[in-house]
Amino acid sequence: MIGVPALARAQFCRTAPLLMLAASNPALPAVGSLHVGVVESVVTYGAFCSLEGQPGRDGLLHVSHIDPSGGRVEVAEDALAVGDRVRVRVTSVADGKISLSCRGVQQGGDAPAAWRLWTPSHVLGSPPTARTLEGLECVVLSYSRSSGAGGQAVNKLSTKCEARLCVAHSPWPDAVKARLLQLGGATRGGELLAVSDRHRTQAANRKDALEKLAALVADAWRPPKVRRQRSGLSERGKRQRRDEKRRTSEKKRGRSEGRRGLYEARRKVLVAAAALSLSVPRLGVPAGAAEAGVAQSGSASG
Repeated sequence: MIGVPALARAQFCRTAPLLMLAASNPALPAVGSLHVGVVESVVTYGAFCSLEGQPGRDGLLHVSHIDPSGGRVEVAEDALAVGDRVRVRVTSVADGKISLSCRGVQQGGDAPAAWRLWTPSHVLGSPPTARTLEGLECVVLSYSRSSGAGGQAVNKLSTKCEARLCVAHSPWPDAVKARLLQLGGATRGGELLAVSDRHRTQAANRKDALEKLAALVADAWRPPKVRRQRSGLSERGKRQRRDEKRRTSEKKRGRSEGRRGLYEARRKVLVAAAALSLSVPRLGVPAGAAEAGVAQSGSASG
């Protein structure tokens, strides 16, 4: 009977090759899964990233899929460097080759600084309304005497409203804060101001000032659309070009067929005329005389 150590040794000898094969050939990542990629090398057309949690697996992050916002990066070296950690999504796996993409993937704190300023739309949600801003601690409302509409109470009642938003203390992503500070109405202290004295009552001016502030936040809420310079022909232009080439080809083909048909008709007429001239005798000369003349000419030459 085989002892326990011998049985365990035999089982280990059977499973060890399988374990080594599995370690040398790990499972491929699933398409659509998110991973943290470490940039191993940067080339002109993209970057090769090794996937954390997938030892021995690396993929290509093409230059057209580097920008999370969907923009076009001309040179990969301008956006990535060896050692950078970025979050990527697996787009395709074919023949052991893995394709990666950063489009639409929110980056973490260890990503490059320019990448952290972008947040996906589904994470941002809708911009805050005037009622939402009124309940935030970073929005301060102050009132003063109004010089606008007021009738007999002008310059006597504190109906003028000033809404002040402290961008640094707002509960929004860093990308939204950076865009808010780039607005023309931002102060040196990093605040946005909205003033209203159009109405006669304090409540109406407060509502108007908050709506103005909400409009400013809404303008900076979404990242600006990336405008790509079109290179080459559009799909419509290509289709028009193909149609024009097809029409030109048909026109030339018709011309060649017409010339060929005319040539064939002339050739048939000439052949028929030659056959007719051989079969019909000359005018005014009898057929027997013509044959005798041919015979005499032959004997004279002999």
